[in-house]
Amino acid sequence: MASATATRRPREAEAIADFFSLYGLPHDSVEALTEVSRLRRRGRGRPLMLPVMKFAYFLVDGCMSETGQAGKARLWRELMLFESISNSGVLPGSYSEERIDPVTTGATAVSTLTPCVFIEVPSSKMSALASTDPAIALMLARMAAKRGVLTERLYTATRASPVARVAAVLNYLAAPTRRNLIRRREDGALVMTTTEELVASGPSQADLSDALCLGRATVEKAIAELRQAGALRSFGPGERTNRCYPVQDRDLLRQISFGG
Repeated sequence: MASATATRRPREAEAIADFFSLYGLPHDSVEALTEVSRLRRRGRGRPLMLPVMKFAYFLVDGCMSETGQAGKARLWRELMLFESISNSGVLPGSYSEERIDPVTTGATAVSTLTPCVFIEVPSSKMSALASTDPAIALMLARMAAKRGVLTERLYTATRASPVARVAAVLNYLAAPTRRNLIRRREDGALVMTTTEELVASGPSQADLSDALCLGRATVEKAIAELRQAGALRSFGPGERTNRCYPVQDRDLLRQISFGG
């Protein structure tokens, strides 16, 4: 048992270091963050309450629904920052970016729509590192800026058509996914093969409706139009259809999201 624990820790630390290295941090900054971080996994449907939980959360893999003030819902996937922000303003991000005071307005609820992997850092340690290490502060600022851009592009009021808005969110959520296929060989034998495709998975049509402030029938119609246009793949017999939107043509999906 001891040896299993010993081999598990280096892999966890390596995964954390790899994540922070994506942002071009110096080695010392990566090491400092890795030392105070832990890798957490949560199954689908598990909640996080922010800022009740006094941790910074970095979503490494998976899809989440965030419900903020006035019931506004948003859908997020990899590399986004979910943090508990103090009133000190040291940590930039969701609340400060949107001028929300978490103390006076209450907690933000976050729920996992797929199995998710997080990096968890105590807020006090995250704040201390950000205030003393300019590289870490810059990383957080870039995450906040990215979140702001995505919020503006995906979830703010717009004159874009419903099909364009649904296409934009599904394009953002799409990630490489492996699935098994049963094929018939030339000799008639059935064989199982593995293929990789882009799939936006996690949100139900109701989740998409809430995030985009569109009626459920409108979202359902938009998804049907995307399948008919060939941007999304239609399902074959026996395939999983719930909370799953396979992408057939990423370029076309992106073009439709821009109104093309």
